[in-house]
Amino acid sequence: MQSNQKLCIAIFGPTASGKTKLGVAIAKTFPSEVISVDSLQCYKAGSIITAKPTAQEIADVPHHLIDYLEADEEPDDFVALAADKMDEITNRGNLPILVGGSTSLAIPLLHEALKRQYRFVSATLIPRQSTYWKFIQVRASEMLERGLLDELETLRDLQQSLMDDSACFHKGVWKAIGYQEFYPYLEADSPRNARQSSFQRGLALMNANTLQYGFHQLEWIRSVLNPFLHQAGVVCMSLPVTNKTSWMSDVEIPAISMLNELCYSLRAIKVSTNGTLNSNSNSRVVGLFGGSSPGNDPGHIDAAKKLAFALHQNNYKLVYGGGTTGIMGAIASTLVQLSGPSAVQGIIPVALAKYEERLTKKRADASKFGSRTVVKDMHTRKRLMIEAVVGGAPGSGFVALSGGYGTLEELLETTTWYQLGIHRCGICVFDVCGFYKGLMDWIRQAAQAGFVGNEDATILRVATTAEDVIDCLGSNDHRYSRMGELEWG
Repeated sequence: MQSNQKLCIAIFGPTASGKTKLGVAIAKTFPSEVISVDSLQCYKAGSIITAKPTAQEIADVPHHLIDYLEADEEPDDFVALAADKMDEITNRGNLPILVGGSTSLAIPLLHEALKRQYRFVSATLIPRQSTYWKFIQVRASEMLERGLLDELETLRDLQQSLMDDSACFHKGVWKAIGYQEFYPYLEADSPRNARQSSFQRGLALMNANTLQYGFHQLEWIRSVLNPFLHQAGVVCMSLPVTNKTSWMSDVEIPAISMLNELCYSLRAIKVSTNGTLNSNSNSRVVGLFGGSSPGNDPGHIDAAKKLAFALHQNNYKLVYGGGTTGIMGAIASTLVQLSGPSAVQGIIPVALAKYEERLTKKRADASKFGSRTVVKDMHTRKRLMIEAVVGGAPGSGFVALSGGYGTLEELLETTTWYQLGIHRCGICVFDVCGFYKGLMDWIRQAAQAGFVGNEDATILRVATTAEDVIDCLGSNDHRYSRMGELEWG
């Protein structure tokens, strides 16, 4: 990690509030690994009753301190194990993400991490009281569909084989809410279909006790955790959890956007196009500008795909505006197919991410469009894109495909920055069917009229094929006016 300080993200919240889901979403944005801070998910037994994340929910994000204890053990060494795991993750160049709501483990772990000089950014999920009960009921139904009753019977048999008191509900994995509530149902001496009233009582008690425990966690967050975090100087955010429909706009996008800005401001991480936290890249990087529309001529999309193939052949990484439609979507998805998701980094302002989600009725898929970072505004996107290209290996540069106002604005700003000496990366327009002829004519006219210097009139290179683009970027023949000698610090 390119930093002299250690950073950790912590996600807190009551049971059934979506902590696992947010942790995975953040881990897909930052190279990260998750540490579960849960006093029950640490057990090997009871995957359903302890609400362990499924393989599908984890989505290939490394998760630690799940499934490491036998059913009758206690997590007495959790804090030391978790803190050591944080160091291991940090030493690998990744970001540890603490996910959990354990009232017994969270603060002792935070104490230890602070002693080890970690800086924290925390996100707390706060479910709305009007919908929280529904979340709990839905999760209970999902548990039953996954085989909760069979698992509870297995846990009962395991308890009877390991412990003298088979009805103890305060040790090991049997502390989980649901085991005691369904115990009369498990012990009833009749077939399952004849125990319906006992089943309904068990389900009602499990849901009610889960809700009560959730309220207990919320009170603990308010009266214990938050004061501790504020006293420790931890940057905190609270996110309202209302329903699945608004999850993306209310929780995920604001969390990732704010974390990205906070992490950057702490100088602990830096977005890059190769999916790592290092600010220096051994790969050449193309910063691409292009339209979110496909245009009326299929040749524009075809050119984007051909450029993706050329980037793949020449081992380029791509950083772009993060859209999934039009020219941007075509080049990003094609390069992901050829080089894999790590070759593409999208950077998109939160407002555009919300707009695109409403427009397409779906969210960006990293497996199709590469990694995506959501930021607060256009200025942040431009800054991060510029830094990704400037931090790339020699041959990195900027390319404009066909597009509208936004494409032209970004292209001309990048050109102006070159003129002023802010960067020294090549800039190329991929001229499809004469698309940029008018712009190049204007530059020549401005030079003839004395508004653009003769050297500056050649900053923009023109390519008519994907291969020409690669040649333009690889050229060392960069000329600029004396304005390029300005000292910017």
